[in-house]
Amino acid sequence: MKKALLLCLLLSSLWAMPPVPGQITLHNDSPHILTASVFAASGEYLGQITLQPGQQKNFTTNLYATNLNRPGRPEVSITPYRIIWQCSGGGVYSMCTDGAAGAYVRANSCQGQLFCSPKKGEKEPSQAASPPPPNK
Repeated sequence: MKKALLLCLLLSSLWAMPPVPGQITLHNDSPHILTASVFAASGEYLGQITLQPGQQKNFTTNLYATNLNRPGRPEVSITPYRIIWQCSGGGVYSMCTDGAAGAYVRANSCQGQLFCSPKKGEKEPSQAASPPPPNK
């Protein structure tokens, strides 16, 4: 009984933990392998993660509050993040420009073509899945 109570207390404390500063959750809800490139509001490149279809990962900048003194420029901020989802062939799948710290960002919820062109030599998914014509 004591072990079950201790386990419940531990789990409830984990759910109550605040998000890690600068962390966003990236979810590839597309049928394609995508690379999410994350940029600060200033355009500075922060990093990237490649995700398989259906996969999600946390992206953390590990930036904590500092005593940054920038005279004449008090509005320094890295958020909102800009997330660019790219296809494995290099094309842009979609882009979000309003990623706040703690946000859950899905590839299909961002603006863009939401399509990846097949690589040379590959058939499009609709052609690959079509049955052969009947023999007469």
